[in-house]
Amino acid sequence: MLLVYIINILLLFVLGWLLYKQNWAQNLKPYLLPALALKLVCGVLLGVLYFHYYGAGDTITYFNASQKLTQLAHENTGAYWRLLLFNEFPSESFKESVPFTRFAYFSNSFFLLKIISLFNLLTGSSYYLIGCYFSLFSFWGMAKLAAILAQGFPDTRKAAIVALLFFPSVAFWSSGLLKDAVLMGSMCWVMAFVLQLAHGKKPTIVTWLLLPLQLYLFVKIKIFFAALLLGLLACYLILGWLSRTIKPLQTIKGQLLALVGFIVVAGAIVWQINGIFSLAFITEQLVKTYNGMLALSLSGPHLSYSSLEPTIASIVANAPKALFSAIYRPIIGESSEPLYLLLGLENLLLFLLTTIALMSAFSKSWVQHIKLWHVVLLLFIVVSAIVIGISTPNFGTLSRYRIIFLPFLVYLLLQNRFAQRWLAWLH
Repeated sequence: MLLVYIINILLLFVLGWLLYKQNWAQNLKPYLLPALALKLVCGVLLGVLYFHYYGAGDTITYFNASQKLTQLAHENTGAYWRLLLFNEFPSESFKESVPFTRFAYFSNSFFLLKIISLFNLLTGSSYYLIGCYFSLFSFWGMAKLAAILAQGFPDTRKAAIVALLFFPSVAFWSSGLLKDAVLMGSMCWVMAFVLQLAHGKKPTIVTWLLLPLQLYLFVKIKIFFAALLLGLLACYLILGWLSRTIKPLQTIKGQLLALVGFIVVAGAIVWQINGIFSLAFITEQLVKTYNGMLALSLSGPHLSYSSLEPTIASIVANAPKALFSAIYRPIIGESSEPLYLLLGLENLLLFLLTTIALMSAFSKSWVQHIKLWHVVLLLFIVVSAIVIGISTPNFGTLSRYRIIFLPFLVYLLLQNRFAQRWLAWLH
């Protein structure tokens, strides 16, 4: 087992060194290595939190369940690979013994079990080594996005670094053996790719080859958020290309009008379709998820709605509360638990940053610096926050789920003259 640890630590070191030597990584120095160290430490601390404080949780469930798949790999290699590639279970009893297999083709949790089982074979089923690999993957995507933002929007370099690599809950919950690490790594990598294309940078051949894998991981882990973000990114990319030849689209007003047109068309299409992307299905799933989690959250502080129905009207009526809660709750004083106190302090910081940003918004110079990219991020933040706030009453889970939009919110909140002066002190 000692040899397995040595080999994997060396492999992690090599992967980290390769990442450090990437051309885009030069934009993050001298912050790259401290951020990477923080990410790996957070991955370990996440395991400590769940194993030694909570005693249960998603990460433990995923790891323990993956052992059944790994055992199958040792006992019947052919059956294991058929399960991995085609979801063919060796027996009905085996299927029943593994969680998340009821809808195996669609379950992102079962998909994660298969990934973890592969890493079990590599690491000798070492939870913390696997957590380090997941943390490194997450860091790869998030660091690359921070670097590409620094290239495309040089004035926001430090804001991108703080928001994506050092903001406390973002760094913590996007690390370790969780779906969120895979989600953030793949999502941010795809965003970085689109920004490169939109700003006239030519991705390398290796980048093009990696694109299908990153897209697959992003869509597989969070299909609804992937559909939302990929749609917005497609609009940004198309408008960027069109603005090179169509003069009215070279102004922010023209770009915003075109974006509104894209959204209206997309909304009309969604209104007409049936299936998993229909509005009726989406609203039904939001309320169903909320009710299921609410039953498990009543013993502690939680988010509740007086009347929540699976209708567009009800979702819209509750949207302001969901938006506010997803960003600023729990508030200090809602619970005396240490984790909630820490979350309350972070949310207080977010509230202060929001207040400062709104004060700065009265400046005409701030308005003149608005770019289409900022609007795209804002739309993603608002819709994501409403969806997560509606469906997630548990504050602990809410703090984890919201990292899909939180770094972009922090990034935008740091785009004002007051925050820029503070960031200028960082070296």
